[in-house]
Amino acid sequence: AQWALIIPCALCPSRFSPSLRNGLEENYCRNPDRDERGPWCYTTDPAVRHQSCGIKKCEDAVCVLCNGEDYRGLVDHTESGRECQRWDLQHPHKHPYPEKDLDDNYCRNPDSSVGPWCYTTDPAREREYCHLRKSEKRPGVADTTTSCFKHKGEGYRGKVNVTTSGIPCQRWDAQTPHRHHFRPEEYECK
Repeated sequence: AQWALIIPCALCPSRFSPSLRNGLEENYCRNPDRDERGPWCYTTDPAVRHQSCGIKKCEDAVCVLCNGEDYRGLVDHTESGRECQRWDLQHPHKHPYPEKDLDDNYCRNPDSSVGPWCYTTDPAREREYCHLRKSEKRPGVADTTTSCFKHKGEGYRGKVNVTTSGIPCQRWDAQTPHRHHFRPEEYECK
């Protein structure tokens, strides 16, 4: 019979060590293991090993790339809180876009403006921009974001460093109070 030596995790070296390539710097929330819940961190609380950081998914946080021409989210109010007019209606504001395949009353950018906008239901205010966060991409890392996360959050590079319950995150290069077994060589793009 063969015997295997099983090392308790508390004695394992870190598998996720900081590097510029994997984003595991400081104590920022990250998702190097593609956890379904998105970015997480080890905490500074000895009683709580790790926890989700509550970063919103981009579709929930309404992120847009560039000027949002491809935005297809469900935001239907402007920056000032005005409700958007349906694109298939010409009241209270007439417009040239009823045939552009624009959905319901959601914010869109059919004319290459600086960001998604809509006609409002307020007769005194024709159109306004919508409050949507810009997604930031870094060359070399697919879907890198700083204000929300896409997919499973492996490209999140924001600076949130507390968990959903307010516990500060442990630095990735620290092994206390929680030892962990992550190595950047195994997760270069995470």
